[in-house]
Formats: sequence, C-alpha cells, structure tokens
Amino acid sequence: MMNNLNDIGLLVLRVSAGLGMLIAHGIPKIMKPEGFIDLLTKMGFPLPKVSAYLAISTETIIPVMIVLGLLTRISSAIAAVNMFVAGIVFHLVMKGDPFSNYEKAMLYFVIFLTLAITGSGKYTVEKLFKN
Repeated sequence: MMNNLNDIGLLVLRVSAGLGMLIAHGIPKIMKPEGFIDLLTKMGFPLPKVSAYLAISTETIIPVMIVLGLLTRISSAIAAVNMFVAGIVFHLVMKGDPFSNYEKAMLYFVIFLTLAITGSGKYTVEKLFKN
C-alpha cells in the first residue's frame, strides 16, 4: 500500500511540475522567443540565442517527457540544471533580484532534482511499453 502511495505522489509531482513549467514558462517563450532572446542579449548572457533556445526546449519538450514519465531521471536532471541557471545565475547573480523573484525557479529546481534522484515511480507511459 505504501509503495502505491509513493508512486501516486511521484505521479502528482511529475504531472503538476511538468504542466506548470510547460504552461507558465515554456509555451509563452516558444510563442514569442524574440522577447526572451532580446532579454538575454540585454543582460549580457553568453550566447543569448543558443541559451534562449536551450531554455525554451528545456521548458517545453522536457516537461512533456517528465509528465509522461519518459527518461524521467535524465529529463528531470536537465530541467533541474535549467532552473538552477535561471534562479541563481540569471536572477540572483546577473539581475541581483531578491529571493522572492527567484523562489519559483528554486522550487522547480528542488522538485526536478528530487525526480532526478527518485525516478518517475511506476505510473508512466514508459512502463506501459516495458510490460
């Protein structure tokens, strides 16, 4: 019974974090990537166009993989690195933002790091094809 509850918890965590990332961050950036590229350029971010498209990919493709439970550990590790860069490098170091401005990025970082450590649990699309 406890294993099922853990797996349900991981499913809820994966779906909520993945959809949150996709809907709130990925889709808006993919709809207007120029604005994000311009922001990174103005902030002096290295390779702004490449960095922007890497972040956009990480905030659109990777969350879908996490929601579905596809390569969850790898996908989550990639997402965690992206959120660390967003929170610490971009918001804290480059912009000097207060914690309230990068708190969400750090929460996503912790969630995705947790999923990279724990894996997806048993309720995944990937596991449907393995059985």
